[in-house]
Amino acid sequence: MYRKYFNSISLVILKNLVRLYFFSHFFVISFGEENKTQFKELDRWFDIYLKDSKVGYAHSTMKFFKDTVVSESVFNVTFNRNGSPVRMNSCEKTEESKNGTIISFSSLSEMGGVPILKSGRIKDNQIIIKEKQLSTESIKKYPLDQAGKMTWGVLKTLRKKNFKTNGNLFNLKVYSPDFGMSSPTSAQVRTFGKRNLKINNNNFVTYKTEISLFNSVGKVKSINFLDENGFTVKSTIQLGGLPVEIIQSTEQKAKKNIDSLDLLLGTIFDLRSPIPSNTKSIKFNLKFVNGKYQKPIFHSGNQIVQKINDHEYIIQVSALPWAKIGQSNHSLSTVEPEFSESSLLLNSDSTIIKSLARQAGQGSKNIFELSEKLCLFTNSYIRNKNYRIGFASATEVAMSREGDCTEHAVLLAALGRAMGIPTRIATGLVFLENFENSSNVMGFHMWTEFHLRGKWISFDATLKKLGTHADRITLSVSSLKENEIPEISYIISKFVNGLEISIDSLETY
Repeated sequence: MYRKYFNSISLVILKNLVRLYFFSHFFVISFGEENKTQFKELDRWFDIYLKDSKVGYAHSTMKFFKDTVVSESVFNVTFNRNGSPVRMNSCEKTEESKNGTIISFSSLSEMGGVPILKSGRIKDNQIIIKEKQLSTESIKKYPLDQAGKMTWGVLKTLRKKNFKTNGNLFNLKVYSPDFGMSSPTSAQVRTFGKRNLKINNNNFVTYKTEISLFNSVGKVKSINFLDENGFTVKSTIQLGGLPVEIIQSTEQKAKKNIDSLDLLLGTIFDLRSPIPSNTKSIKFNLKFVNGKYQKPIFHSGNQIVQKINDHEYIIQVSALPWAKIGQSNHSLSTVEPEFSESSLLLNSDSTIIKSLARQAGQGSKNIFELSEKLCLFTNSYIRNKNYRIGFASATEVAMSREGDCTEHAVLLAALGRAMGIPTRIATGLVFLENFENSSNVMGFHMWTEFHLRGKWISFDATLKKLGTHADRITLSVSSLKENEIPEISYIISKFVNGLEISIDSLETY
């Protein structure tokens, strides 16, 4: 059972890290032509490596049609899930005028049979975006930042910057569908001059650059080696404990010898001690063995975080039993509208979600009884407990009635909002008494939180747990509004393959 629930989180991490790296690479290829006076088409193939295993390939092109520059990058990644290969595809395309003005763009990614399409165009100094996942569609508009560029626009901005020279440093603003189009992402480029590189017994004269992307979750840095024309020969990026590398190849070689990497092994952590079900309070010791963790760890009234140094934290988690929550005198408080609004994933305004919410909550005497009924209903309603789905919307879960912890969390959050309860999604680590051939481990998990009488309360529909338990560490919480899934995945990636967890102290009832 646990493998079903926790393998899904590893898939979500991988999917969005590839999308994150996709943006970094797509940005890099636009260096080509910066010191050319004539447009030259780009057509390159690449091998993609994750943790020293070849997991897929990429294909990048840039072509000129009449007065439009069309750029496209396609990523195909294959990894192992429970002994079976699973493919993830991602494609980003931009259309820009000769002077670098954005005309239109699109981004399509698919994993586990769930396609997510983002497309947009510029009209009247506005970015109009249509986002679609299966049967759910949304349209949003944002003001255009004239300084923000996409592929060809970035290239033109860099034409006067000599990437071959050591010591250059300059800033850019870059739009990307995967990082959100509400505002451009800030980027900084640093150049280091000539480097000799040997790849597959071939010698290359390259020029080293460092690109740093700054977003709401911190800095993402890539190291890139460019050829004489400024096109990528090799690029690396370290996303937490997950090293990703892309290397220039040929079409024939790129499509061959793809490994089936099992990412799950890096998302399970040996705790070496049990956590009793009647635990009242617990202190976890977290050590980051692959470097320091720069972002603040989530804290709340039930999770107190003490920073020892840049590599070590003490996290104290206190339980709030469900039986006592209804008796508590929490003060009423308001929350941001995003926790109550319908969204692409938590589409609480759909007919089927509203109907299920009324069905599940029928006869409830108060908000606590309603919350309990919604949680238990979600667990029983999702009949096919599997991890075939990548990350479905609440409506899709309602129709398919299948999924794992991500689908349980999303459906329950949407049902709560449909009944007027503010909800959010929590992602973190939960204690597993037994997993595969191991005992007493922590694994990645996703659950739901309801805002009841001024306090956020946990509801785990997957494991049928009501109330806040001391068997888990919350790493992030989210309303699941636009573009938050990649951010959540990036935060979690910092914990993969680079974390040691132990128990400092434990108190039971």
